[in-house]
Amino acid sequence: MNSPTNLGYRTDFIFHRRDGIIEEHDDYWIVRTPSNPTFWFGNFVLFKHAPRADDLDPWLAIHKREFGDSLNHHIFGWDEQSEGDISAFLAAGFQTSHGIALTMSNYDGEAAINPALTVRMIRSSSEWQQVADLQILVDRVDFKYAEDAGEFRRTQVDSSRRMVADKRGHWWGAFIGEELVGSMGLFFDDPGEIGRFQYVTTRPDHRRQRISTTLLHHSVRHAFETVGAQQVVICTGAEDDNPAIPAYKNFGFQLAAPNYALKRV
Repeated sequence: MNSPTNLGYRTDFIFHRRDGIIEEHDDYWIVRTPSNPTFWFGNFVLFKHAPRADDLDPWLAIHKREFGDSLNHHIFGWDEQSEGDISAFLAAGFQTSHGIALTMSNYDGEAAINPALTVRMIRSSSEWQQVADLQILVDRVDFKYAEDAGEFRRTQVDSSRRMVADKRGHWWGAFIGEELVGSMGLFFDDPGEIGRFQYVTTRPDHRRQRISTTLLHHSVRHAFETVGAQQVVICTGAEDDNPAIPAYKNFGFQLAAPNYALKRV
């Protein structure tokens, strides 16, 4: 099976291959996550070319054929490095959901960290519970996600626990005492050459305390010095006002490539 050339989608496949199903067709990939049907970017169509003026109806027909009425969303991504002609999609109620990948191939270890934090890999069930609770909190506060009793995030955390058990990476936590105040995952492709971060989160009442920077410091050093990775990748929203982009650049990440998508939910 061919992989996408786009760095964001290519590293997404690290997770889809282990917890989902990928089917390649001539012009697109179908990504399915049967264990979590409300996972937008785990149940979507990734096309090989950017949208063209007459693609709306054919793309909708492919989605209908592949997913029927089983999903509560339409997500279309594409591998080509161009936004394409999305006017018909926007007129049909779609919104852009573009992202950006940043990458790092070495780390000088000189980031200013918070020495008051205890950083360690998440291991116990109670710590994993804190990871899920933190993600649910951030979903509600930052993204105003609809209430689902935490089902989506708990399913995602269970998947991450399985990947850790399979020795595909780790989930890192920053603690003050025994309270988890920040966390992030870092998982690797099968050769262990490329690492991809997952869901970087900080408790809303503990922000601006260099928690994410401290977590990155420990996890990136582990990736390069212990795992032997050649590259680590982090993805975030491509909005001009996204504060994560300058924060990651200040840490040493470099902009790599945008990843384009449309959503209708």
